[in-house]
Amino acid sequence: MNPIALQKLRIWMNERGFERFFVQNPENFAWLSGGGDNTVVVNRPAAWLEVAGDASTPVRLHTSRIEAQRLTEEEVEGLEVISHPWYSPPNLPSPNDSEHDLTLLRLVLGPEEQERYRALGRDAARAIGEVMQDAEPEWTEFELAGAVASALYAYGIQPVVLLAAGEERIFTYRHPLPKNRPLGRLAMAVLCGRRAGLIANVTRIKTWGHSQARALMDRVLQVESAALNCTVPGKTLAEVFLTLKQAYTDIGYPEAIEEHHQGGLTGYKPREMLATPSNLTILETAMAVAWNPSLRGAKVEDTFLIGENGLENLTLDPHWPMVKVEGRLRPGLLEG
Repeated sequence: MNPIALQKLRIWMNERGFERFFVQNPENFAWLSGGGDNTVVVNRPAAWLEVAGDASTPVRLHTSRIEAQRLTEEEVEGLEVISHPWYSPPNLPSPNDSEHDLTLLRLVLGPEEQERYRALGRDAARAIGEVMQDAEPEWTEFELAGAVASALYAYGIQPVVLLAAGEERIFTYRHPLPKNRPLGRLAMAVLCGRRAGLIANVTRIKTWGHSQARALMDRVLQVESAALNCTVPGKTLAEVFLTLKQAYTDIGYPEAIEEHHQGGLTGYKPREMLATPSNLTILETAMAVAWNPSLRGAKVEDTFLIGENGLENLTLDPHWPMVKVEGRLRPGLLEG
């Protein structure tokens, strides 16, 4: 169990007078258990945790008899188990995390979570980077996505979002689910990869002499730089959004802010919260962010931890070609 998360949840419960609380949503289960996975089918919970407000009462696991042994041996060791027949599942008791949003409790990451995130970020960036190095114009988007998925699983990372586009589709769609189309002279791979509950978000682009790629990437990096400069404790997500909006105007693409979301806080979901004009959530030290400014044909994305001394790029790939933007190293285009 994650002792910091358990303490936060019990304080929250006691403030609301909840003697018991039931946690089922996969992002909350992973957060509370310290990285455990309560799913078999992606994002469909097969178990829940029962938490008492009294700290002397142990947490209990509720699940089917199919999953009880596996979960207690591999996901949440040492918990008392209450099992039910697979053919007669009980309803999730109340109060629970489907009725009450726990997002705000998850946003500030503890030291152990930060270390897990650093390891995940390094591996996710390495996996996608190695595949993009090998990619060829003759590959299809299916082949690119399949290679990325294979590389991720080799590191124990589950792709929860995996997009791929070649030059035919990168200028048309912001969420290009892979198709059986050749990459051509320009390729983009986008991933949100989960391990032990946390999710790393990364985008990488490779070009084989595409005439527009460099100029578009330079403009996107300018927009991202404005957002990163604004990502400091005390700023709100709304302030970052407005900064992004102005940055798109400054590069001559004011409409781009309307064409895709710009990212936001991340952690146990690809985006815990999006930056919007009305989101007044205040950024704090030990929160994680992933901005993804984009234009038609270009996008940049890494996962950052807000630290006491600035931003820490969790998905930095030392083998990827980098460019310096306002003193900060950012991923450039990989030339094929």
